[in-house]
Amino acid sequence: MVQHKRVIAMTDDAAAITQEDITPTILPDAYLTSDVAQRMAAFRLPRYNELSSVSLYRDQVIGVVEQALEPFRDCIDGELLTPSMVTNYVKAGLLPAPVKKQYGREHIARLIVICIFKQVLSIQAISALFRIQRLTYLVDIAFDYVATELENAVHTAFTLDAAPIADTASMVTRESLLVRNAVTAFAAKAYLIGYLHFIGFEDSDR
Repeated sequence: MVQHKRVIAMTDDAAAITQEDITPTILPDAYLTSDVAQRMAAFRLPRYNELSSVSLYRDQVIGVVEQALEPFRDCIDGELLTPSMVTNYVKAGLLPAPVKKQYGREHIARLIVICIFKQVLSIQAISALFRIQRLTYLVDIAFDYVATELENAVHTAFTLDAAPIADTASMVTRESLLVRNAVTAFAAKAYLIGYLHFIGFEDSDR
């Protein structure tokens, strides 16, 4: 679908850059009208009470998280979630320890949020956000707010001429502003990576 441009080395004896070299072959508007972007704009995350109420083993939990965030498969850096990541998140205090090697609804909710936030924040920053959340909001309220704000941010990023949606928090606080900024940054990064993937940029040097 995409015809790649030539790669011009940045050396003194490299060929001169022409107008054709810097003219995009696929404009962002074309990306936003693609099936991929339209699926992203319609993205929905399960709410807390829709997550599994049955305790699951680690591999099952990973499958649930991957399914929830599947639309972002071409819009994220690196692996989404692995068994070793789950183990390390428990050791770092981001997740409660499993009970008899099983994970519950809170584990799933936290893992979804970690997978989103780690695209734009360090693990230390995510840990700080979680500490703030525990002092301010119950897990279900916090997760549902993240889900709503993420959906709104993604819809805005992947929709032509979409206006930003107002904060849905019943009361805007320091915590809600931090979450809103994090999901907005995630949506912007997802858009950029998705667009580069769409135009075949990652294959241009092959």
